[in-house]
Amino acid sequence: MKLWNKDLNKQIVYIAEIGVNHEGNFQRCLKLIKLAKKAGADVVKFQCFTPSKYYSIEEDKYIQAKKFYFGPEKFLKLIKFCKKIKINYLFTALTEDWIEFIKKHSNIIKIASGDLNFKYLINLVIKKKLNIILSTGISDENEISQTYKIIKRAYKNKINKKLILMHCVSNYPVENFNVNLKNLKVLEEKYNTILGYSNHAIGIEACLASICLNARVIEFHFTDNKKRNFRDHQLSLDVNDVKKLIKIGNIFNSLLGKPDRKQLPKNLKALKNKFNKGIIAKRFIRKKQKINFNDISFARTAKFLHANDYNKILNKKIKKNVKAGQYLKKSFF
Repeated sequence: MKLWNKDLNKQIVYIAEIGVNHEGNFQRCLKLIKLAKKAGADVVKFQCFTPSKYYSIEEDKYIQAKKFYFGPEKFLKLIKFCKKIKINYLFTALTEDWIEFIKKHSNIIKIASGDLNFKYLINLVIKKKLNIILSTGISDENEISQTYKIIKRAYKNKINKKLILMHCVSNYPVENFNVNLKNLKVLEEKYNTILGYSNHAIGIEACLASICLNARVIEFHFTDNKKRNFRDHQLSLDVNDVKKLIKIGNIFNSLLGKPDRKQLPKNLKALKNKFNKGIIAKRFIRKKQKINFNDISFARTAKFLHANDYNKILNKKIKKNVKAGQYLKKSFF
């Protein structure tokens, strides 16, 4: 599967979630985009929503949502800016009325953990035939399975090119002992689709470990200052964190290689005879002597006879004298 021109079978996609870390400040949002680009992120992600559809007016967070809200005109400016500095962008539709806007400007959408079981939104996304990055942060196995079936019913055998399942734990922050990265293996075995990891843990360690468990998309909250008051800043990565994550993450990805041992790689074939055992004389062997097992021993290398071929020379007469420790060769018999 290709995502933003990266082959996920070979490469990792790094998504810097700005989310609402701009806190409604448009200039800060532009700054965060530039910093994400500087850090090497492939994608910046935004949350788009209509406050009255996001929270009930009876909830305290409704006031915050109104403060952090960006309308379509601001997002259009952000899209233009992303294109100008050549960084990809992604949207999470936290309210379903934004799906049409996202469809006009992208072919991929992120579905938040809280909406995995929101079937109305899921079906709207499917109708638009959008590629889906689906977070699982507050969903049990049954809910994930139900939503997967809805998506598969629509996308059929194309689902592995349309869906990325993200392991996530929706605590802010999540303690290390609750990150449960082994769930990536559960998702992989059950759904056989591309995996990702959405990070809410402090630091880069969970992201790096997830790469070793075959996460191909790494998403992390991103900030310019971890000391800001809004909750998400404290669990976010900054520029230096992201640079380190990408550098080490790509090394880890390279170290993983391919799960294929059917044929020995070329770089190892040349070493095979050097490291395998050959056959040597255990003691002085006289010309025309019949070889028995007590006359031979095994030592590197196998460039003449392999240790496993010793039966082929037993009881045969040797054509020359051989000193203890010297190779026995096929031409000697």
